[in-house]
Amino acid sequence: MCYTRVMRISDEHLDIMLSQIELDCNLEEAVKIKDDMWIAPSARLPGSRIIDKLDPFFRVIVYMGTAYVMADEETIPGWMEILKDYPAEWFFNYGRLRKIDGILNEFDREIIDTHLFYLPDADAPKIEIPGDYKLLTADEIAQVKKGDAFHNAFAYSPTQADVYGLGVADGKGFYKAMAGASEDGKYVRQIGIDVLPDYEGEGYGTGLTTALKQRIIEDGYLPFYGTSESHAISRLVASKAGFLPAFTELFVGKIDPSMGGIYD
Repeated sequence: MCYTRVMRISDEHLDIMLSQIELDCNLEEAVKIKDDMWIAPSARLPGSRIIDKLDPFFRVIVYMGTAYVMADEETIPGWMEILKDYPAEWFFNYGRLRKIDGILNEFDREIIDTHLFYLPDADAPKIEIPGDYKLLTADEIAQVKKGDAFHNAFAYSPTQADVYGLGVADGKGFYKAMAGASEDGKYVRQIGIDVLPDYEGEGYGTGLTTALKQRIIEDGYLPFYGTSESHAISRLVASKAGFLPAFTELFVGKIDPSMGGIYD
C-alpha cells in the first residue's frame, strides 16, 4: 500500500500498523460508510490488541486520515446514519464524542478514554546504548513488578503480557528508571516509561525509550508509544525518542461509577 509521505514514518511500518488494525477492528468484515470511514461488526480476533478494560461493543481508531469503527452488529445501521457526517480527521471533536457517549449510555456503556499513539520516525538517529542499561529477563521483570514502582513501564495486564524491561540501576540493587514493552498485538509492542522522582530531568526517559524502540525493531516487531493528549511531558519524551504521532483511539467500557481512564 502507498501513502502520501506527510510524515517520516516508513511505508513498511505504516503497512504493519494497518495489518494490526485489520485485526483490532475486524476489517475483513468492514463496509464503507464513506471514503474516509469503515465500520465492522465487533469481534475479538486472535492477535488483536485486547485491553482488559476494553469492551468491543464500540471501538474507533483514526489512522492516516481514515476512521475504522467496530460496533455491536445490531447497532451498525444506526451508527452508519450518525457517523456519515463525521469527518475522520475531526472525529474526536468533543461535541461529537459527547453525542457518541450519550448513545453508548443507552446501552450501559460509556467512553472511558481517548489516546494518542506514536510510531517510529524513520529518520531518527540511532543511539549507542549506554553500558549501564540492563535488559531484564522474564524472571527479573516479574521481580521488578512486585516492587510496584513502574506502573507506566509495565502493563500489569492479563491481556497484555510484559515482555521487555530495560532499566538503569542505581548501584544499590534498585532501578532509577525503567522502560517496558507489552505484547499488545500480533505485530506490535507498546512501550511505557517510568523515571523515579529523584532522577527526573537526567535524560533517562528519552534514552531508555529510544533504546527499547531500537531493540523491538531489531526483534522484528513494531514499537509504538501511547499517551494522553494532555500529558505534555510524555508527548515530549515520545518526540525526543524518535516517535511521531500516527493514530488516535477511543476506548469504551461498561458504565462503572468508580472507573477512571484505562491508564489511570
